[in-house]
Amino acid sequence: MSLSSSSSYLIVGSGRVATHIQHYLSLKNIPFLSWNRREYSDDDLDETLPRVSTVLLLIKDCAIEPFYEAHLRSFKGTIVHFSGTHCFEKIEGFHPLMTFGPTLYSLEFYEKIYFAGASAERFHAVFPGLPNPVFVLDDTAKPLYHALCVMSGNFPQILWRDCLASFENLGVPSAAVSLYLQKNLENFIAHPAQSLTGPLARGDMETVRKNIEALPDHLKPLYHAFVDFYMPSLRTR
Repeated sequence: MSLSSSSSYLIVGSGRVATHIQHYLSLKNIPFLSWNRREYSDDDLDETLPRVSTVLLLIKDCAIEPFYEAHLRSFKGTIVHFSGTHCFEKIEGFHPLMTFGPTLYSLEFYEKIYFAGASAERFHAVFPGLPNPVFVLDDTAKPLYHALCVMSGNFPQILWRDCLASFENLGVPSAAVSLYLQKNLENFIAHPAQSLTGPLARGDMETVRKNIEALPDHLKPLYHAFVDFYMPSLRTR
């Protein structure tokens, strides 16, 4: 929507999360305006703010407070950020517990996404057109919460990316690896306490040693670390 229009929401930012939120609101037929530094000037922002009641900051954590101080100190409406770890008493925070990739999602999927916030009632007051579930998260818990988000959502992908390249070097079809990883995830979701397989689940130290010997040097410490973390009695160092 152009900056010459009027709307309840102004989305600030142009990254992946901003793009997904814009798409979600579009699918819900909720009008919004958007502003980012690549396309618009500060003057454009100043002219737009009086026409909106809610500003949604979808920018880097380190930019939230400076942006507020530079542009929003006199704004009389609601200001919301979407950071999972940042806390700033002058801005409300609602964090979507979801990964946002390069491909946009369906309306049905967007509506399932959980948001973390101080109050479910407040979320639905700010976003009356969105049916998303909300769980309550105290500000003091945010650093741990976001660290767990990063570890559970990103660390496996870093490992998968490296392993996929090594599988390809061995001539293993990517479709075979994808099926293997998909079923591992499905099994974990269905039975998180029973889904682990392989030498760690069996306590098979001989196979663990052979695995580590076969790995390239940059992966050996990672295998060591997982063994030490999961089963200290199988210390490999």
